[in-house]
Order: sequence, then structure tokens, then C-alpha cells
Amino acid sequence: MWPVVVVLALAGCGGAPSDETEQFTQGGVSMEPAVKAGQVITVRKVAKGYTPKRGDVVLFRGDRAGWVNTTTPLLKRVVAVGGETVACCDVAGKVTVDGQPLDEPYVVENAPLDVPPEPQSCEPRRFGPVKVPADALFLMGDNRTRSNDSRCAGPVPVTAVHGVMTTS
Repeated sequence: MWPVVVVLALAGCGGAPSDETEQFTQGGVSMEPAVKAGQVITVRKVAKGYTPKRGDVVLFRGDRAGWVNTTTPLLKRVVAVGGETVACCDVAGKVTVDGQPLDEPYVVENAPLDVPPEPQSCEPRRFGPVKVPADALFLMGDNRTRSNDSRCAGPVPVTAVHGVMTTS
């Protein structure tokens, strides 16, 4: 079962677009344990000039054939931004960005290393290297064994991002 996010309600705070928030219910397990299936989250709507950063948890619409459901918003973590090269794995089994291993304490259940890479499946941990295009993001779920993400569906345009999950 692939992750989906379902719109619950609009909780507009008024003011600039970046001050507006929406609440969503996480429909899948791809972001566990950080966001559990059925958990209500709040996202801050992004303005046109949104500058993504590694670690952001973003709500977006997959607009490419590789994404399982292109009509329902999805929730994933930004692992690399435009211009960076992302790959897996280094000798310790970690995802690297521009050759540097990432510290990912939010990944509790990782994908297996011993499964050969396949372009049509996100099961394997190994992938890349992938040079992320300018104005695009490489997104991955925290629950790597149960996430359909950029490993098999490819980078996502920054313009597909609708909101960034808030921490409060």
C-alpha cells in the first residue's frame, strides 16, 4: 500500500500566503515513525519563492508517471536539492549528497542493501548517483522499506510543492 495524504480542512491564518496553514491526514506509512498513518499534520502553504532545504518534510503532487498517485498530495522528506548529486550507499550504507554521508536519525526501518537496484521499484536501498536538476528536489520517505519516492519515481519540480510540514 502506497502512502497518500487526504485533505481534512483549511485553517487559514490570513496575511501573506506563507502564513496560511492547512491540516492533512497522513494516509500511508511511508513517513513513519515521524508521521504515522492517520496522524493529522499541519503544513505551511508555500509562496512562489519557496526555497527548499534538506530535511524539510513537504506536501506535493507527483506529476510524473513514476509516482503511484498523481491526484492525491504526498508527504516526503527533502534529501537533496537542485544541483546536488545524491546516491546510496557509502561503505556504511548511508545516503550521500555530493559525496558526504547524511545523518538521518529519522530513518528507523531502512530498505535492504542486498536487493539489486531496479528503476521500477523502490525496494532496494541502492540507487544513483542522481544529479538533481535545478529547481527540483529528490524526495524520500522516512520508512524506506515502504516508500515510493524519488529512488524510483525521479526528482520532483519545486513548483509541485504545496506546503511544508510545521513542527508545532
